[in-house]
Amino acid sequence: MNLLVKTAEKMSQGPITISGIRQPPTRAFMDDMTITAKSVPEGRWMLEDLERLISWSRMKFKPTKSRSLVLKKGKVQDRFRFRINGELIPTVTEQPVKSLCKWFRSSLSDKESVTEMRQQCDDWMKAVDKSGLPGKYKAWIYQHGVLPRLLWPLLV
Repeated sequence: MNLLVKTAEKMSQGPITISGIRQPPTRAFMDDMTITAKSVPEGRWMLEDLERLISWSRMKFKPTKSRSLVLKKGKVQDRFRFRINGELIPTVTEQPVKSLCKWFRSSLSDKESVTEMRQQCDDWMKAVDKSGLPGKYKAWIYQHGVLPRLLWPLLV
């Protein structure tokens, strides 16, 4: 998979951050891939190249499991649509996506995720409290069950 990702990287240099650091145009982890481009046409060219390379390797993308997000001056733009194998890729506005326990929504804000995490924490703590177990077992459940579930989203 790394060979395909590195080959597709040659078409784009990736966007530049405010601090002047150039981001890589493609990022891959396991079976997930993220493409960042400076412009919509450049993103389309990268998708076409990746589609050609993936089909050459006898694999295929699943457009329904993919998402697209176009930002222009910090605002989400829904008028640009991308295609793979002739199928439309849904936008983040239509269908938010969860990656590594983090939700990516069109609001570009984590407020909803924070409230969801607080609600989950309350539910977990109430369930442990109502379990009827002695205190040392409740502490064990908190240490080995609740705490790792809370720390992972914070680490990501």
